Amino acid sequence: MTDRPTITYRFHLAHGVEEMALGFDLATFALEQPADKPPADWAKLEFHQCPHCPLTPAESPLCPFAHGLSGFVERFEDFRSFDQATIEVVTDGRTVVAEKPLQDGMASLVGLIGATSGCPHLDYFRPMARFHLPFARDDETLFRVFAMYLLGRYLKDGAVGRATLDDLRALTESATRVNRGMADRVRAAFNRDVVVNAVIILDMFARAVPFAIEDGLNELRAMYGLPALENDG
Repeated sequence: MTDRPTITYRFHLAHGVEEMALGFDLATFALEQPADKPPADWAKLEFHQCPHCPLTPAESPLCPFAHGLSGFVERFEDFRSFDQATIEVVTDGRTVVAEKPLQDGMASLVGLIGATSGCPHLDYFRPMARFHLPFARDDETLFRVFAMYLLGRYLKDGAVGRATLDDLRALTESATRVNRGMADRVRAAFNRDVVVNAVIILDMFARAVPFAIEDGLNELRAMYGLPALENDG
């Protein structure tokens, strides 16, 4: 494949269709921001900046995650999170169509943007975004998180030990703090709850991962016909 990867979200709502087309760098799958995209005030780095953010206004005047969301989030301010929508997600390999509450579609889109935006705490999840699977069940997402993480560690270190899962806990805890910070940022900037609830959905899953690591691994071991591991805790 030589063309620039794209993913398009279409929300079929009562008033018509809202479409967001995202383009990504072919090599890194980083989100490509239009050069003429005006900076939004609510996307400035110092506006409700995450407490653990390593960026400074000098190097990054805008929050990468918020800048990625800006420009289309504003189009959903007049909708409610529970409004039903037919949502199409068009990738290079498939089209997924689902009837969902608007907040579920937004959660999928927000997660994709966060992982590809350049946020230092979400960058690790970019390989999952390259193989984007909208509306995945919790067990599917957990499988993908483990697979992405363990493959990454194998490629980096040449081996994977059980102790390396401590790093996965740290990564998901950092992502949780980003989600909380983004929810605070959006809540301060907008009246409607669509995007806030979408971020909260992501946050709920991120917070569950550290507690699900042992149980999740045992569920996966059962799929491979292997016995459960003893819990060290």
